[in-house]
Amino acid sequence: MSEFTVTRALNVPRERVWQVLTQPGHFEDWLPAKSGTAVLDVRTGGSWQAAVISSDGEEIALTGRYDEVSKPGRLVMTVPGDVVTAIVLTAAPDDTTQIAYTFDVDESMQAMVTESVDAVLGRVSKVLAGAA
Repeated sequence: MSEFTVTRALNVPRERVWQVLTQPGHFEDWLPAKSGTAVLDVRTGGSWQAAVISSDGEEIALTGRYDEVSKPGRLVMTVPGDVVTAIVLTAAPDDTTQIAYTFDVDESMQAMVTESVDAVLGRVSKVLAGAA
């Protein structure tokens, strides 16, 4: 396994990105989770949970934990499969945000991880556009 980082730019201030990543209603929108199921205890040592609906209509419970929370710039959390991801938000002078997701994954998984991060950030961007 090796550390692998996917970095992208978002055209909104860092504080707005932080809100979308850490508030239950926004979290449900970009995950996407069943409405009303997200419970986030966004603090170091806290946890998160939400339910998603599979393509077969089955409700699937997802859970994770927050290993490190440093508002508004860093979240280290687990995602399903107990995979740890570090999310770093860096403010740019032009009110944009650089977002970097770092994982410890096998090289063979890097393309899939990149696709997954891009899909998540596509949904995050839609939520950010609606939250404007």
